[in-house]
Formats: sequence, structure tokens, C-alpha cells
Amino acid sequence: MPACMAIDPMTPAIAHGWPCRLRRVSATGHRYNGPAMMDDLADRRFAWPLGARLALALALGLTALGVYSIYLGEHGDSGGLKRTYAQATYTVIGLLAMTVVIGLTHWRFGAYAYALFGATLVLLALLVLARQFPLDPFFPLKRNTARWLVLGPIQLQPSEFAKVTFVLALAEYLKSRSNYRTLQGLIVPFIMTLVPMAMILVEPDLGTSLLLLPTLFLMLFAAGARKRHLVPIILAGAIAAPLFYVSPLMTDYQKKRILALIHQDDPDPVWQMGPGFQLRQSKMAIGSGRWTGQDVEDAAFFRHDLLPEGHNDFIFAVIGHQWGFVGAATLILCYLLLLLCGLGIASSTADPFSRLVAVGVTAIIGVQTVINIGMTIGLMPVTGMTLPFVSAGGSSLIANYIAMGLLISVARRRPIRLAPKPFEFDRTDDRDDPLND
Repeated sequence: MPACMAIDPMTPAIAHGWPCRLRRVSATGHRYNGPAMMDDLADRRFAWPLGARLALALALGLTALGVYSIYLGEHGDSGGLKRTYAQATYTVIGLLAMTVVIGLTHWRFGAYAYALFGATLVLLALLVLARQFPLDPFFPLKRNTARWLVLGPIQLQPSEFAKVTFVLALAEYLKSRSNYRTLQGLIVPFIMTLVPMAMILVEPDLGTSLLLLPTLFLMLFAAGARKRHLVPIILAGAIAAPLFYVSPLMTDYQKKRILALIHQDDPDPVWQMGPGFQLRQSKMAIGSGRWTGQDVEDAAFFRHDLLPEGHNDFIFAVIGHQWGFVGAATLILCYLLLLLCGLGIASSTADPFSRLVAVGVTAIIGVQTVINIGMTIGLMPVTGMTLPFVSAGGSSLIANYIAMGLLISVARRRPIRLAPKPFEFDRTDDRDDPLND
């Protein structure tokens, strides 16, 4: 028998075939054995740790804020509340998907991590082909971009789900110590990152592609990669950024967005009303909110539709305009609490795969939040990045709730550590122990 191993506390056959009886000592010193231990494991099936409950409450609160902000943008329009109803529907679908993920457990998805990641890569490859060859009606070109998989009335954005499968596949690979403690072992994670990153950039979707390298670094750090090996990763990312800019992977439209960040204070009206228009309007919307925001009737950006994509990529500017500095600061605080919940869940489990999944999900949400808020206030280029749980968009919202389901699954199913301590093995009365059937 191994000296130490991790098991799923939800599995009743944890001692199947073992020649001795298992007694578990709880954190309070209470001993469980036989039926008492089984009752304890059954109770854990429905346990929701505080971190999981708080994370879910924050996600729901952010989604409610997003739906209300979308409603404010549509309030009084002749087109009705189409986006508001759609976002509410996506929320229900996302919650159902999250429930399924929690029920199946992150371990079940981990067993098929490579297959799921491979499936999303195939979809991304088809989107790349759709840029050159017509693949209608399943992969249509919209505004010279190929981002969508269309199945009748259903439209999905594969790059959003690629973020989740990327975390699962990377966690599955990095759970083995030999895969991250050597410099050669880091080649595979780099390939796993750069391949989808390049394909997403070709769609083109600059924002989503920027998520992957920071997530890779944070997951390698959490896995325990050597610091002298992480330095080349940082250098590679610093070198890759300008190389991507001059490569044919980036379109002129994406390059103009980066230049808009550099020249955001250019007084040239041609520039301000052209490439720099979105950023200019976003900063004006946030600044006009002042401390406590403006009433709906007085909010000019609502009444005159002055902010492009205010329901989606620039929804943080809408929130800052409506609720001012207080509302924007509260929103940022909610994200900080959500990230702390994710890190707390990651630190509470000793299972390598579970910890890496929690870190990856937290990294995706955190990096996406930083990029979105940064681009709306002029600290980062406008990349088309949604604000997690808040921005309008079905694929983004559903993918975020799937990721939340993985995080909650990790929180609810922390493996029990089996070892001579704090376990005792007693060969007496084995016939009465149902765990030794």
C-alpha cells in the first residue's frame, strides 16, 4: 500500500480490496470508521464551503448588475428589450451548465481534458479555414471575422469555450511533477498555449488570445515550476508581443487599436472620431459619472447612444457613468473578493489537478477583468474583451458559469489524504466494516 495517496471522498469504494480496516480522524480529532465514515462522506456530497457559496453569490450579483445595465441601455428604445431578455436567458442556461458540471465533477471532465481541448482546436481550425474558404452556414463570416459556430438558431463562440478546455488540458498535463520541473517539460505547455493563441488571433480575436500566456504562467507557478525556468517564459512573452504585432497574424484593424492606446490624447479630430473614438467616449462616460453617477433621465450616454458596444465590451464605462466612482469601485471590489475565493479554494485542496483547475479558472477571470477594465480607462488597447459575468454575450456568460462550476466542484470535493497519520489501520473486526467488502 502506498504511504500516502489522495482519494475522492464521494466514492464509497475507497477501501475496495484493502486487507485492513480504515479509520479516519477528523480535523476535530473525532474518529470515523465503518457506517459513521460513510455517513460523513454522504454529508460531504451536499456540503458547500463558504468560499464556494461566496463565489457563486458574487457571480450571480455581477450577472444581475450586467442584466440591469443592459436594461438601462435599452430602456426607452423602440427596439424593445431584446438584449435584456437574451442575457437573462443565457444566465439560466449558464446556471444549468454549471449545475451539470458540479454534478459530474471536475475529475470527470479531467479524464476527457485532452479530448475536449482537441475538439475546441478542431473548431478553431475550421474558423481559420472559414477566413479563406466559405464554410456557410456553419462558420459564416461576419464583418470580415470568423468567430461563430452556427447551428440553426444557436450561435456559439468556440474561443470562449477554448479558455475552459485549455485550463483543463493544462491542469491534466501539469499534475505530473516530471512535466514541469524540467525545461524540456515546459515545451509541451508552450505548444498547448501558442497553437490556440495563434488560431484565435487569426479569427481575429485579440482579446481572448491575450488571456492564454498569463494563464500559462500562473498555472506553471502554482504547479511548482522552477523560477529559473519561468524567467524564459516571461522573456518569451515580452518578445512574442512585438513579433505578433509585425506578423501577418494581426490585421490592420487590430494594429490601429493598439495605436489608439498610444495616441489616445492626440487632439487631431480625424483621429479622435476615427480609431480613437471608442476609447474617447468610454473615458468621457466614466468621467461624467463623477462620484455617485447620473440618473437614467440625465444620462446622456444612455439617451443618445453615445457609447458603441456599451452593452458588451464597454459595459464598465456604462456602470461608471450610471453609478460613478462608488459603483465602479464596488464592482472592482466584488472581483477582488471573487479572485480571493478562487485562490482560497485552490489552497484548500492537496490534489494537484484540482488545485491547478482552481488556479486556472481564477487566472482566466482575473486576467479578463484586468484587460477589460484597463481598456475602458485607457491603460490597455481596445481588444474586444468582455467583462466576466457582466457583459452581454451568451457564449462568454455560459463559459464563465462552466468555469464557475469547475471551481465549485473543486471546493466541494477535496480529497482525503491517506497515510499512517492521521489514519489508523486496525486488522480487528474487519468483517463488520462495509468499506472492506
